[in-house]
Amino acid sequence: MIATENNPQTAVEELQSQQEILLRWLDNPVVTNEPEQKQAEELLISARFAINQAEEKRKELTGPLDESKKRIMNHFRPYLDRLNIGVTLLNRALHQYHTEKVQAAEAARLTQLAQQAARIAEAKDTGEVIEPLSQAVTPAAAKSSRSNLGIVTYRDDVNIEIVSPNLVPRDLCEPSMTKIRARVKSGITDIPGVLVSKKFISVAKLQGGK
Repeated sequence: MIATENNPQTAVEELQSQQEILLRWLDNPVVTNEPEQKQAEELLISARFAINQAEEKRKELTGPLDESKKRIMNHFRPYLDRLNIGVTLLNRALHQYHTEKVQAAEAARLTQLAQQAARIAEAKDTGEVIEPLSQAVTPAAAKSSRSNLGIVTYRDDVNIEIVSPNLVPRDLCEPSMTKIRARVKSGITDIPGVLVSKKFISVAKLQGGK
């Protein structure tokens, strides 16, 4: 492990200083023959080692911060949980009340329309002229409500649950890369809508190390 101060800038500067030659070689690697291939492979292994070295230093510096963050979050969690549960319960109660008001207003409107239709039917026999209702007497539930602290707005929404995934239209489905990759690895490469081509992956490992 490299001895540096607990300062990220200092740590990076020291790492860069140690790998200065490697970094210069990495600016424009060229492979046109076997000696250059061997050289590129050595550089690849060195670069992988430098990456691991830098990651270890980064984790060394961020580890205490992560632990501190975790402790702080654990202190806040019970309080935030109570607040979030309270918000859920309040929303549930308000939603139920708002829904009941909307249903009551709709029921009142239908009742008025039924009464109006009945009066019109009776007027056919009596000759009475019935003025049509311009609007329902019972107002619809308000879309927003003002309190001393602010405004709460109610809007229509929908709850969506997939009960038969196979019946969902194809254009609403997202291709699963995990499933496609598994099928290709099984030997099936002819997949409609998918282009499968070969590529090389280099795996570099430092001898006797990481």
